[in-house]
Amino acid sequence: MPFRLPQRTSPQPYSQRFPHKRPQHSPQARTRTWQGLMAVVALAVLCGCSTSPPRPARPQAVPLPDYERVATPPGATARERVVDIALQEWRKWGSQVVRIGRDDSACVTQSPLPAPTAALPGNGAGANGATVQPSADVDMEEDGDSQCLRFPDGTGMEATPQGCRMAQRYWGIVGEAPDCRQVTQGAWAWSAVFISWVMRKAGLDNDQFLTGQSHSMYVVDARDGILPRPAFHVEPVPGLPRPGDMICAGRGRDKYLSDPSEIGFGTTPMHCDIVVEVDRAANVVKAIGGNVQQSVSMDVIDLNDAGQLDGFTNSHMPWLLILRNDLQ
Repeated sequence: MPFRLPQRTSPQPYSQRFPHKRPQHSPQARTRTWQGLMAVVALAVLCGCSTSPPRPARPQAVPLPDYERVATPPGATARERVVDIALQEWRKWGSQVVRIGRDDSACVTQSPLPAPTAALPGNGAGANGATVQPSADVDMEEDGDSQCLRFPDGTGMEATPQGCRMAQRYWGIVGEAPDCRQVTQGAWAWSAVFISWVMRKAGLDNDQFLTGQSHSMYVVDARDGILPRPAFHVEPVPGLPRPGDMICAGRGRDKYLSDPSEIGFGTTPMHCDIVVEVDRAANVVKAIGGNVQQSVSMDVIDLNDAGQLDGFTNSHMPWLLILRNDLQ
């Protein structure tokens, strides 16, 4: 019987060991691949839901594009940034100073501009001639002291090309773009959007501070505690503010409110300033606000005999509350 070599059975060619052309195309592999893809899609959907920004506590206007970055000292806290940015803006406007004294006066004591010869008319009409509803923060009263230097609507720094451009920046934070004529009119009072702009530039987000065209909007936010991580809380006067706090008063028809509970959201005319310095030796508080005598001005405010801010020492600005800054 002739001798035969044993038939080799191993190793088999790749194609014989795996009946499919490529093992990853087997039915089991295709099933595993499909399950993996579905898991990735589900994970992506879940991640997308978890990273979408939460809705603010109340509706916010979409701000206009703004690529300006305000430089502050390295390592500055949020409270320090608020003060520093307010001071920077005050200097850009020419460092105007208004003295709010015990004699019920409110006089410009330092200004980059001479005294105005006459006020220009401002009837609240928009650029297209349509009537604009007055801002809630318009002060309808006239101060009769003719010895004080004042800048009526249509005069002062806001009536200059530079002032117009700077005020327009503030309006952009609430999605508005008034023209230079509108900026000088009381119907477009810009003190609240100045505050809103400073807070955003200082890094406060929607959980800490919400922007608005009226001071009463963010005051009511703080009073009612609607924010997840509020930067401010309301404290009635008398009291001594600190740098970074805000001080607020009623205006016009609500000038003499007696309690913060009376403030209506977006309807109560108010004014608020950012405190930048407390001078105990001189018994004054220095605070910066927008649209004060048609500029960003520093108010030098006399305190009472107890060294506190109150609603009686000066009738021009009967302070109602302190917005205490809870930031570091």
